[in-house]
Amino acid sequence: MAAEVNGSSAPVKEEDEPMDITVTHTENYQTLIDAGLPQKVAESLDTIFQTGLVAYADLDERAIDALREFNEEGALSVLQQFKESDLSHVQNKSAFLCGVMKTYRQREKQGSKVQESTKGPDETKIKALLERTGYTLDVTTGQRKYGGPPPDEVYSGAQPGIGTEVFVGKIPRDLYEDELVPLFEKAGPIWDLRLMMDPLLSEHFLFIFLF
Repeated sequence: MAAEVNGSSAPVKEEDEPMDITVTHTENYQTLIDAGLPQKVAESLDTIFQTGLVAYADLDERAIDALREFNEEGALSVLQQFKESDLSHVQNKSAFLCGVMKTYRQREKQGSKVQESTKGPDETKIKALLERTGYTLDVTTGQRKYGGPPPDEVYSGAQPGIGTEVFVGKIPRDLYEDELVPLFEKAGPIWDLRLMMDPLLSEHFLFIFLF
């Protein structure tokens, strides 16, 4: 656009149109606000809903109540850790969130810095393992359970009894089923393998049933 200035034409900058910045929320956002969560906490949890990692229906009243008891900074930290967790094989995500909150509280009481989320397993390798063996993997707070029972084509008898369970300690925190299972398969068929993960400890340990 040009306008005459002292008899000559000079360009005149058109005003920029105001940007339309709209924050979108799920239909459950207002429910979170009504439940007493601070606005920023409700927005953070609502953002997690939008990613598809967890749905509002996955969280029970106990989890929301527990989250409300945190101050804003603590609640946001808990949700960030929850968001960065590997939820691929988590069956009860509400209990998993409660576990994250419990661990946060424990570390606060000890006066230690809440540990940042560590890198989880390589999901491509875990998927390949499950496809090869036909076993299931169930992840809960503090535990990853592989098998128990194994597929029928592997073993369809009774659960192994006393004398078949082995305890293994001092497992590095970055070792998961994709490396542990092939190692223990050399000792015999696996009924189940339970990898216990305590975020307050520097190492993991496991129980394994062989038959």
